[in-house]
Amino acid sequence: MKKTNIPSYIKNIGKEQYATLNMASPFKNVAVAFNWLNTEYPTSHTHEHWEIFVVMSGTALHKINGEEQLINRGDAFLIRPNDKHSIHNVPNPGEPYQHLNFIIGNDFAHKIIDLYDSYEDILNIQSYIRFSLDETDLMYLHERALLTQNLGRHEYEDHTKLIISYLIIKYFEQKKLFNSEYPDWLNSFIVYISSPSSFGKTVQELATNTSYSYSRLSRIFKNYTGETIVNYVNAKKMIYAKRLLRSTDLSTLQISSQIGYTSLSSFNHLFKSTFGITPSEYRKQKS
Repeated sequence: MKKTNIPSYIKNIGKEQYATLNMASPFKNVAVAFNWLNTEYPTSHTHEHWEIFVVMSGTALHKINGEEQLINRGDAFLIRPNDKHSIHNVPNPGEPYQHLNFIIGNDFAHKIIDLYDSYEDILNIQSYIRFSLDETDLMYLHERALLTQNLGRHEYEDHTKLIISYLIIKYFEQKKLFNSEYPDWLNSFIVYISSPSSFGKTVQELATNTSYSYSRLSRIFKNYTGETIVNYVNAKKMIYAKRLLRSTDLSTLQISSQIGYTSLSSFNHLFKSTFGITPSEYRKQKS
């Protein structure tokens, strides 16, 4: 029989396995912690705490609450104490698998979740909780984790709380995009086209993420949302452009190009028609 490697912070209670925060943390008595994980965790287990894990590279099979799905770079999961899951290697994975695992004590989880939604409602969602991160998010996460892992106890805890807060916000941002009246594929498509990593693609290229032709997809999209794909994506691009103007030193030409506009004048015109102010004027105000 193949021997499985059980993580050191997973303990046995009779035939059940569960994970504990203190065993997973480099420090004792902290509210949060994180680990870099480079291997499968084939042991099905529950937790005494909450977790967020983010796939940083490779592919694996995630089994959670009786369901299975392949997971890849950018996939993220909010794991609750009542969720039961395990992670398994897949044949010919291509590149080594790695994920970042954030362990969240119940008190901190309660506080941060209640800022955006009902803790009890999130705890009682019937299925598992999955969201996604784009390349900008993953780069931020990688850099912050590298910095945080070398800090002393108190700074380590504070910085880890900030990273977890960032991830929780990303989840709730995407949760608001979902509409229970939409089919699952359409909700997934909306998340996909709302991500900055998709902004450089044409609407025809975006349509290839579905099983529909662009013309058919356009009709379905407008029937459900009341607006065209082009207008929807442009609105998301403008919001992201404001974020880049506030938080980076990129020129308006660089920002325009990054979000898929080949003409700076078109970008400037759309920005002003949306917000009543030019990109340069907006940046000057915020600076």
